[in-house]
Amino acid sequence: MQINQILVPTDFSQNAYLALDYAIALAKQCSAKLHLLHTPVIPNYLLMDLSYSPGPEAVTRILNDAQEALDQQSQTIDTAGLEHFTVIREGTVHEVIRDYAKEHDVDLVVVGTHGRSGVSKFMYGSITERVLKTVHTPIIVVPPKGDGVPSSIVIAYDFSAPAKHAAEVARAIHGVCHGSLHLVHSYLDVWGEYTDRGAVVGEAAEKRRQALHRGLEGMLKDDANELFSIDAQAIQTHLVTGDPTAGILKVANDVGANLICAGTTGKSGIERLLIGSVARRLLHDSEIPLLLTHQEG
Repeated sequence: MQINQILVPTDFSQNAYLALDYAIALAKQCSAKLHLLHTPVIPNYLLMDLSYSPGPEAVTRILNDAQEALDQQSQTIDTAGLEHFTVIREGTVHEVIRDYAKEHDVDLVVVGTHGRSGVSKFMYGSITERVLKTVHTPIIVVPPKGDGVPSSIVIAYDFSAPAKHAAEVARAIHGVCHGSLHLVHSYLDVWGEYTDRGAVVGEAAEKRRQALHRGLEGMLKDDANELFSIDAQAIQTHLVTGDPTAGILKVANDVGANLICAGTTGKSGIERLLIGSVARRLLHDSEIPLLLTHQEG
């Protein structure tokens, strides 16, 4: 795949500006077009048993203010010399993002996160899980410290279809940004606790432990060669045990990665990202951008 269209939803927060800067840097590498999208919030007020909505003048003022803020962000893209589009669309945020991405064949969505409160504060707050569940276009979540183009990429890999899709997107990004690629698989060391249970049990457990490690190592290298046949020399494989999130983040730190990629089934929202709760923790704990892909993306 190639990255030709990048969508940046914005709420004009500082985090949205950081996400835009990230998208601009990536778009330059990919020679991609940028789409800057804002969904204005038209407030509703509850007065006793009645619902009150702003009148036409108030709505016009909200839209005018949004357009002015959008024009200011657009100037940043102009300065970068990129072809771009700016759009205001009313509606439910996650549905607007989903529909716009489909209509314009968007290859990648880039959004900002507040970081310390993790996914609960991502972009528009409470609609995060809906965005991650309904928007099947690959999404890069950019935390406050996540600047710069992805020169070193870690792929959290569990041999599933979503993980393979994440690897395909990572390959597309690597194709224009280059750098190093790292395929990381976390597994349960089921025989580790038996290796010190005496000579007979311990020896047998250690043999099975080593066999499991070799088998997974071979599977991981085979998939790496298949997924990255052109860049096979550029990719390194890593097997980690113990806490999956900690293992993935440790590899990312050790290799100086500035992008982590993972897959999601999307069937039950964020609960099914990667390997259950791992993606939730990655979103909360990672200080570098996180790319999430849907298996149907």
